[in-house]
Amino acid sequence: MRKLIISLASIYDPIMVPFDKFGLRRWREWAVSAAHGRVLELGVGTGLNLSHYRAVDSLAAIDPDIDSLQRALARRDGRTQIVLNQARAEELPFADESFDVVIGTLVFCSVGDPMHGLIEARRVLKSNGIFRLVEHVRVENRLIAGMQDAVTPLWKHVAGNCHLNRDTLAVVKQAGFQVHNVSRHIGGIFIGIDANK
Repeated sequence: MRKLIISLASIYDPIMVPFDKFGLRRWREWAVSAAHGRVLELGVGTGLNLSHYRAVDSLAAIDPDIDSLQRALARRDGRTQIVLNQARAEELPFADESFDVVIGTLVFCSVGDPMHGLIEARRVLKSNGIFRLVEHVRVENRLIAGMQDAVTPLWKHVAGNCHLNRDTLAVVKQAGFQVHNVSRHIGGIFIGIDANK
């Protein structure tokens, strides 16, 4: 019997549609609204953020998954110079202080080594550069957090290493970013982080 393997890239967009109704599209727009100059997007995935970019000099975007990058490539619309790179957040192929802004949405839940990925993001960000994230995280409610902990071991195997129970805000601070504002959505399951290097 042949094993059926479903590409996460092929089902990611439909999975995100219900979350758009709860505000995820607005949060993506918020993250990208800080973009100016030279911008790096971490974990571009299938390119759902690409339509939100406006006046930037250049946009580099990375993702480790080639299927996702091919879908993102199809979303490029010619308004902005976009260079897509197959790379991991922990090993960014860019020089120190290359970018004015680094953005990520729903990416650090699946990065293998979040601290290393955040240190790399900080390395390639210019002095006082802007760092914006939208992430889903472990909530403070003990009951829901317990469910997140219980489901994560199975979930990460079927959802591209996605951890439902990470404390991404704490790791952002430990990596040396200066956090100015944190907004919480849907009971704190989603957070928006506004920070600088």
